[in-house]
Amino acid sequence: PQVLRNVGYDPEAVTGWAFGMGVERIAMLKYGVDDIRLFFENDLGFLSQFV
Repeated sequence: PQVLRNVGYDPEAVTGWAFGMGVERIAMLKYGVDDIRLFFENDLGFLSQFV
């Protein structure tokens, strides 16, 4: 509901879905990473696998 409010829609009047397929999600599928948060922890040992 907050996403709809942020763009000026009344969440009582409309519904919506949000989908995203960023590079992190693609890497998760390709390399079998279970938790997207790992990409944002700035662990260079983990991130260097994807360079």
